Amino acid sequence: MLFAGAAFAQGNTSSVNQSGTNHNADVLQYGEANNSRIAQQDDNNTATVDQDGIRNQSSIVQISGAFNNIANTVQAGDENEALQQQGGTAASNIADILQVGDGNTGIQSQIINSGNNEASIEQFGNGNGALQAQESDSDFNSARIVQEGDDNIAEQFQADVSGSNIALISQIGEANEAAQEQMSVSIGNEATISQDGYWNYGFQYQNGISALNVATITQTGELNDAYQNQEIISVANEATITQTGNFNYAEQDQSLLSGVFNYASIEQTGMFNDAYQTQTVGADLTATLVQTGDFNLSTQMQTGDSHVSTVTQTGNFNTSTVTQGN
Repeated sequence: MLFAGAAFAQGNTSSVNQSGTNHNADVLQYGEANNSRIAQQDDNNTATVDQDGIRNQSSIVQISGAFNNIANTVQAGDENEALQQQGGTAASNIADILQVGDGNTGIQSQIINSGNNEASIEQFGNGNGALQAQESDSDFNSARIVQEGDDNIAEQFQADVSGSNIALISQIGEANEAAQEQMSVSIGNEATISQDGYWNYGFQYQNGISALNVATITQTGELNDAYQNQEIISVANEATITQTGNFNYAEQDQSLLSGVFNYASIEQTGMFNDAYQTQTVGADLTATLVQTGDFNLSTQMQTGDSHVSTVTQTGNFNTSTVTQGN
């Protein structure tokens, strides 16, 4: 019985495979059962892995037309997973993943003619998941995810001839979800989601030859939902949602040839407020909605050109509907 219950430390595993010219790979592992894999081809790629904890997984792949790319992974905690992929004539890209906590997952993919992109994932807490993808002729894009807390989920996609886009997700709290998509010939778009609290959901969608669009969602509180859609030849549109409180719902839709210089803004403070804005088949449309209080409902619908709608509701149980067309 002298040796009963003895524990044996598990070693770390590192694999580096490089072919080409002037690559650099640095791996630092502390703890037990950590695994690191680096594969680099072509020229002038750099990969750095720093793991401190137990059973962390890291994979960096920079192959198939990868030149002058940089990938960095830092993991502190247990059972974190990180995957970074850059290639397909991808040049001068930078990918960074920093995970502090346990059970976090970060995935980055910058491939297929993606040039000068930068993607950064930072996760503090446990059980967070983050996915970034910038690919298919995407140029000068920047995507950044910052999550503090537990069980947050964030996704970003910038692809299909998308250039000069910026997507930022910042979530502080727990169990928040945010999704951003900028793709299909979307040019010069910027989408920002910031959620502070827990169980908030924000979704942004800019697609279908959408150019120079700006969509911003800010939610502070709990259990708020916000949706933004800018798609199908929507040009130079701007949509803004700000919600402070709990159980608020806001939806903005700028689509179907809703084009030049449209503007939609929703600001809600309180609880159980609902707001809907729709701008379609028109140009020079402006919709502004401000609700302060509880259990308010407002709907704005604009079709045609050169309409302006402003709704301000203060108090409780107010209802308004505005329909404009020509």
